[in-house]
Amino acid sequence: MRPPTIVTSFISLQPLEPVLVFNAADDAAYFQTHCRQGRILYDQNPRWVFLPMPEGLLRVRTARFGDVCYEFDSHRHASQFNESIKGLGRILQNTREKPVWDRSVYVGKSTK
Repeated sequence: MRPPTIVTSFISLQPLEPVLVFNAADDAAYFQTHCRQGRILYDQNPRWVFLPMPEGLLRVRTARFGDVCYEFDSHRHASQFNESIKGLGRILQNTREKPVWDRSVYVGKSTK
């Protein structure tokens, strides 16, 4: 089975954790069973998977085309977070104009 698609993401304040949002509760449950640190809080929405706060996270913001961008202090922390979500995020390559693009993980809608 293909990994489910992350629809969007946000930071929950209580508990203070990133949350991945899936299309259906079954997709969230499938992801949660394959992501050893993810958890579903059944008093919350069953389509939400809560993750532990990643190391080095600086900010979370919306990005172009409806993505959610997790910005980290280093490429290593961005890569670790993307690995923890089974590579479902996207890390862009650095360019001369944007030398720190590899420190961000984009989740949600696909880049145009």
